[in-house]
Amino acid sequence: MAKKKPYRYPLYLLARGAAFLVWCLPRPFALWIARCLGFFAFGVVLRQRKKTLKHLEFAYGREKSPYEIKIIGRQVFENLAQTAVEILRFSKLNHQKVSSLVDYGDGIEKIAKLLEEKKGLIIVTAHIGNWELLAGAMALAGFSGAVIARKIYYEPYNRWITGLRKSVGVDTLYRDQATRSILKVLSNNQIIGILPDQDVDSVQGMHVDFFNHPAYTPVAPVRLAFVSGAPILACFMIRKDDGKYELKTGEPLRPVIKTTRQEAVGEYTQQIMREFERVIRQYPDQWAWMHDRWKTQEKQES
Repeated sequence: MAKKKPYRYPLYLLARGAAFLVWCLPRPFALWIARCLGFFAFGVVLRQRKKTLKHLEFAYGREKSPYEIKIIGRQVFENLAQTAVEILRFSKLNHQKVSSLVDYGDGIEKIAKLLEEKKGLIIVTAHIGNWELLAGAMALAGFSGAVIARKIYYEPYNRWITGLRKSVGVDTLYRDQATRSILKVLSNNQIIGILPDQDVDSVQGMHVDFFNHPAYTPVAPVRLAFVSGAPILACFMIRKDDGKYELKTGEPLRPVIKTTRQEAVGEYTQQIMREFERVIRQYPDQWAWMHDRWKTQEKQES
């Protein structure tokens, strides 16, 4: 059983109070405060700053100068702070407000077309831009489904986060839930959202190339596609300079087994990571670089 930590509840109440203030402020002012807090955090949260810069240097090598790496690192903190503020304001959103905030391009039409196949849809995204808004925007646009997430062990925080998702129509399934719960969503011709861009050694995965280094990557999207027949679509909710967002989508994948299932899983997982890397290279300041994406590269693959 996890050890009780008495300070958690007071910190939770403090966080809820701060969230309420953010909710009350006009959006432009709230985002300005977020950028200031991100700038400040980059200077004082030394452990996360060190990890962010280390991972940027590891990924880019000599492609970027130390000065460029530092600028991107600071912007990462600022963007994540803005993302957090936007999530805390979810209860203010509706379809009309999201439509004025997001440039969908042809994304809605592409998703609707894929759902016409009646096999459900697996949307994969990364911790870039505002991944929670991506799910919320899909729900408010009329699509139903759920996201797969890790359960937060402190239950008040977990209820808070899932409640924020629920306020924009997004259901949450946990990684340790039975696969049949996930397959049921797809069999109902709904959307499953997965973020397979992190190194999580407690889930099934394999090493594929990511920024020219082997990275342990979850294989759940491809395995689910094989079992359900659902196509896979990479989608990203990217923040624009004017504070609004743009929905970017890749080309749909329909995994097939040409030789062995294991090789096919590796092939399509690699394709997903190539698409992720392409978008992250375009918007490096919007990805969560403090996560150690390559931490288990020396471990034996599943």
